[in-house]
Amino acid sequence: MEFDRLVLTPPQMRTAELAAGAHGVSVSELMDIAGEALGRAVLEAAHRLMKKNILFICGNGNNGGDGYVAARLLQGSAAEITVIQCGQPKTDLAKAAFAKLSPETEILTLEQVIADPSIIDHAEIIVDCVFGIGFHGELDRNLQWLFLKCALSESYCIACDAPSGVNCMSGRISPGTFAAHETVTFHRPKLGMLISPAKERCGEIKTVPIGIGDYVSEYTRVVINYADKELVKTFLPYRVEDSHKGNFGRVVLCCGSSAYPGAAVISSRAALRSGVGIVNLCTHERVIDAALGSIPECTFTPVRCSYDGYMLSDAADDILRACQRAGALVIGCGLGKTEQTEKLVCDLIRRAPCPIVLDADGINCLSAHIDVLKEKRTEIILTPHPAELARLCGTDTASVTQDMFGHACEIAEQYGVTVHSKSTQTLTVKDNICYLTDFGCSALAKGGSGDMLAGLIGGLIAQGLSSEKACVLADYIMGRSARALCETLSARGVLPIDIIERFPRTFFELEQDL
Repeated sequence: MEFDRLVLTPPQMRTAELAAGAHGVSVSELMDIAGEALGRAVLEAAHRLMKKNILFICGNGNNGGDGYVAARLLQGSAAEITVIQCGQPKTDLAKAAFAKLSPETEILTLEQVIADPSIIDHAEIIVDCVFGIGFHGELDRNLQWLFLKCALSESYCIACDAPSGVNCMSGRISPGTFAAHETVTFHRPKLGMLISPAKERCGEIKTVPIGIGDYVSEYTRVVINYADKELVKTFLPYRVEDSHKGNFGRVVLCCGSSAYPGAAVISSRAALRSGVGIVNLCTHERVIDAALGSIPECTFTPVRCSYDGYMLSDAADDILRACQRAGALVIGCGLGKTEQTEKLVCDLIRRAPCPIVLDADGINCLSAHIDVLKEKRTEIILTPHPAELARLCGTDTASVTQDMFGHACEIAEQYGVTVHSKSTQTLTVKDNICYLTDFGCSALAKGGSGDMLAGLIGGLIAQGLSSEKACVLADYIMGRSARALCETLSARGVLPIDIIERFPRTFFELEQDL
């Protein structure tokens, strides 16, 4: 992708445009610059593909105005330009741009195209300028039909700023969303364009400057960074050859129950592969018995449990003693949700002396008592998937998927915690910074992947990494390991234990690239 790491939400982009006005660049100038940049991109594609029949589909707002500016620019070239109007221009800027089109320009209505679909088949390049980044909801039936015809044609498809039908906040798409081979977006890429399923409709994203300066603090409170390999490798903890296990930290895991021993084993195994010096698993004796054969490098602390195999609240003292020299505490993988485990989690949050990674049942136990986070004495890292984030926010999963960024920011700001919001693409929010990561694949869509991630994050924090850097690096190590395995194996059969065994190779590859 051709852009730097800064990503904006649609509201941030609108504020950026207002900030540009305060710096002497009017919205009219921004449209001219954007339309001309789009026109150059379309002309470049026409030359590259040796095509000349270009169809602009223009909406009635400013995205349509960008299209009119681009069409006017191409009128002096060898290209044959046709414009489809999806409604008369409504904004002053769109009206002004439309008025400047040459009288010779062929302008058709959507109704004319519906009556004669061959107009779509005749086009060699189609440029979508209907909605842009402000779209939400669903496309009407006529636009769904039109964009389906575009997709079925042999035309090369270009989207202006964002494909119509893409929600640039959430990454959701409407039925019939325009499918672009490339998207020419302005100033910065928009968050939703980098999130599935919208990501797959954007094709190659090309970001072009339009005269908005880098006065970021004036138009955004939370800065979103797209985390790529080049950034991630700078997060690797430094290792000295003349060292011992004490130099690389200690992580404690409060995980597992007799019903879910595997979660404790997976998280501990991932922690062991993180590079941390010592891993101590605090859990039920039966879990320890099951784990000894597969993670002999681990140390163990048996804790008090109920007759049915779940930890009791008074296990907190033993766990806290284990944390006295620890750099991180991981809580929740396979813990179970009972009245006693809820009390235990709240007590540990109030008393733990080291950063806490709270995952799975740790989050489920917290959700009904979330205000206990205000009593914390250490840093807290929450690693929710969308349903867990919804519980933390007191809302439903559908609301979270519509604005994962907003909900993650809400919890991070209100409680002063780090939120690592997991999905196909993941957002890590801490204070006024957010990282977007996109390293995974379908091999991770299995039980145990969250346990693996939590253990890995805990191990990295114990080695001295800040919470947000540990989350991003862990995402990369786990995701890249999974993708590497899928280069020779089917994602269907790859298990978390296979991915963990690949960690050392992934760390090695990252180290060699420094």
